Amino acid sequence: MKASDKLIKTVDKFNQDLKAFGEQTGEEIITLYEDANTTRDVKADFKLCKNGVLTWTEKDHNGIHKERYEHLDEDDVRDTLSFWRANLRRAKRYWEMDTDTLDKIQDGEIEDKEEE
Repeated sequence: MKASDKLIKTVDKFNQDLKAFGEQTGEEIITLYEDANTTRDVKADFKLCKNGVLTWTEKDHNGIHKERYEHLDEDDVRDTLSFWRANLRRAKRYWEMDTDTLDKIQDGEIEDKEEE
């Protein structure tokens, strides 16, 4: 596959947004949320190559390492970007939320509703 310049710029924009959030939270490795109880700790170094390979740095229980994902087509890239953007939106929402509410979401006492 060949990634378009537009998609590459979209990934660059995501990095800018991720970096800005990291500056707000004081994190170099930024905590994102797949859901209320599943975090992903990443750096703002996502890079989409022309051949469709996306790389980024992630921290987990094994340490800090480079991740790599080969996309099949541009729709696959868009799906991946949607996933990471949703994780960032959720992290921003949780960051602004009071801790009691977040605790209740994480404990399953209240439903996690994204504002429309």
